[in-house]
Amino acid sequence: MKSGKESEMLLSKRAKEDDAFASKGTLESDMLVSTVGLSKTFPVQGRNKFSLKDISFSLPRGYILGLVGANGAGKSTLIRLLLQSIKQKKGKIFLAGVDTDVFPYEAKKKIGYVGDDFSFLPKYTLEENGALLGNFYETYQKDLYFSHLERFSLSPHKKAEALSKGETVKAQLAFALSHEPEILLLDEPTAGLDPIARGQILSMLFEFLQDERRGIIFSTHITEDLDKIADYVMLLHEGRLVFYKSKEELLDEMRRDGAGDFSIQKMMVRFTKGETLMN
Repeated sequence: MKSGKESEMLLSKRAKEDDAFASKGTLESDMLVSTVGLSKTFPVQGRNKFSLKDISFSLPRGYILGLVGANGAGKSTLIRLLLQSIKQKKGKIFLAGVDTDVFPYEAKKKIGYVGDDFSFLPKYTLEENGALLGNFYETYQKDLYFSHLERFSLSPHKKAEALSKGETVKAQLAFALSHEPEILLLDEPTAGLDPIARGQILSMLFEFLQDERRGIIFSTHITEDLDKIADYVMLLHEGRLVFYKSKEELLDEMRRDGAGDFSIQKMMVRFTKGETLMN
């Protein structure tokens, strides 16, 4: 927990950034998420344990990107870089036209996140967690948060520690949507959920994209979910970008090759020369 002085310094820094950002204005861009030459290395005892290497892509507004690859391919690392929970070794990140190096706090306001790196305070109720975490977002709406909890049949008076894994994911999504982000970053959101719960979440994601200024990056091992909703697919392997293409491009390529009906799992096998990357 930060001391009073540290908190004051943090608030002062954010206030200065808000003023600078307001004077400069938002850079309008059709691209919701863009990276250029993004790289990150994790050293261990003088050797490189893992490296994310030179990742460049742009996701237009109004679309869903499915992020796939084996365990250790770099999916979670990429999401953590976009969240700015870790710092890139080199490269640039732009979120809704905001340079994360120049305006990190402004960029974070654009993001809603669901994943293992996010957790509610276990001893507090969902209502209390919403109130505490909502302080970090100017656009947080309690009524909207409660509405999403009700949709998932979750009581705001339930303590976070009493939630099942599936309920925790639903509560995270309810909170992520409550401050109306432009970008949803989802790291394995449907893992371990029953088909009904998965269907609920996918339905809410479609509703989120009714506002075409928004977009979603969805990392998962459940490729059947991405078959239903992804507009673009990115395949990572050992920290490298194998491809980033629209689902229509991939479908056309498979049809030309006589590969039959499209599925992301089948596509992954094709692009890894018959060796499946999914666990």
